Amino acid sequence: MLSPRLAVVALAGLTACTTQQARRTDTTSPATATLAGAPATDAAAVRQAIEAQNSRFSAAALKGDTATIAGIYADDAIVMGPNEPAFHGHDAIAKGLAKMMSAMSLTGHKLQTQDVIVAGDYAIETGAYDVSAAPPKAKPVHDVGKYIVVWKKQTDGSYKILRDVFNSDEPMPIK
Repeated sequence: MLSPRLAVVALAGLTACTTQQARRTDTTSPATATLAGAPATDAAAVRQAIEAQNSRFSAAALKGDTATIAGIYADDAIVMGPNEPAFHGHDAIAKGLAKMMSAMSLTGHKLQTQDVIVAGDYAIETGAYDVSAAPPKAKPVHDVGKYIVVWKKQTDGSYKILRDVFNSDEPMPIK
């Protein structure tokens, strides 16, 4: 199955890189989280930037445009999808995307951001996906699931995917 995003690391790994603790200024909205002592970040603007990247991702996926999708990932990104080894780095992600896209045509691809936590130059997105595909000589496939993505702010102010983890809500087929 094509990854909903081509994929995120445990938040613990991100926070282990800093001695500062994440704190929420408003516990009713996870999107307001910031690092203690870090400059304030407009969480709504970060979420909007992420949702724009997700729209680009979905549009490119439906066109089979693997170059655009791969460009949404940082050079040192890691994608961890189910039932396959992780893809480490831009080249491995691009190669994995090309392999998956050649195996089937996407007929539907939707990413829905449910939550964004901003922590300095990082944003942690939790979301859901809905993907439909038409493999050659096989029944159409539909999958829904969830994901966690760590985004990293780039020097130009844009965000790219640093870590991508996803899995299906559907039960694993028993052979």
